[in-house]
Amino acid sequence: MFSQAYGLGFLELSIMLHLYHLNNSRSFRVVWLLEELKLAYGLEYQLHLVERDKKTFLAPKNLEQIHPMGKAPILIDDRLPKGEQVLAESALILSYLLKAYDSKAYFYPAAANPNEQANDKVWRDYTFWIHFAEGSLMPPLVMGLILDKARQKSPWFVKPVLNKFNSSIHQIILDKNLMNALKILETALSDKLYLTGQFSAADIQMYLAVYGVRLRGLIPQTHTNTHAWLGTCEGRQGFKSAISLAGSPL
Repeated sequence: MFSQAYGLGFLELSIMLHLYHLNNSRSFRVVWLLEELKLAYGLEYQLHLVERDKKTFLAPKNLEQIHPMGKAPILIDDRLPKGEQVLAESALILSYLLKAYDSKAYFYPAAANPNEQANDKVWRDYTFWIHFAEGSLMPPLVMGLILDKARQKSPWFVKPVLNKFNSSIHQIILDKNLMNALKILETALSDKLYLTGQFSAADIQMYLAVYGVRLRGLIPQTHTNTHAWLGTCEGRQGFKSAISLAGSPL
């Protein structure tokens, strides 16, 4: 169900941006970026906290009244034309917010000449990490979680077989892919504080995936650059504000 909305009280009617955030989900990324934009530009928005169904742990059905996918995040921007105001998918919402509200390009690399962007290494690195998070890091993590959940819910007489199957899948495919991805991240952070040198939406996009890996205890202690980067991200005021409003990322 929808819980209390956080906004500006009596100024609520003047707010153009409304974000529907589902607890413990990817929509934390959007809350974080909005908080960074708020600090940088004074951007105001109204946050609507949406609670997962306690039995299924899925998003509530009434989200479908806002967007047919029935998932969060959902961003509503009243300044867009009618019929175009409702936006879904976290990656699109992040890109939209940057283009619409980050006029000084604080959180994404903007080449002086857009036609030369492909020749800009910072832009290529930024775009790589934006896609790497969901394309390379999240799939083995999510698949591992699904396999573990299936094993937990299986009948007792099936669990020995699933235990052996899950262990093989983890060793042969999932853990290997995760470790390769983590090595790439660790190397990339060897000479910089943030993924592209300065903080950007790429760090926001990647943080959630790496945080999920850390929750499972899969980041080697020897990956000191990665652990330091996580701590630096978590030390940002925008991150702290997002945590206070939206709770844990996952």
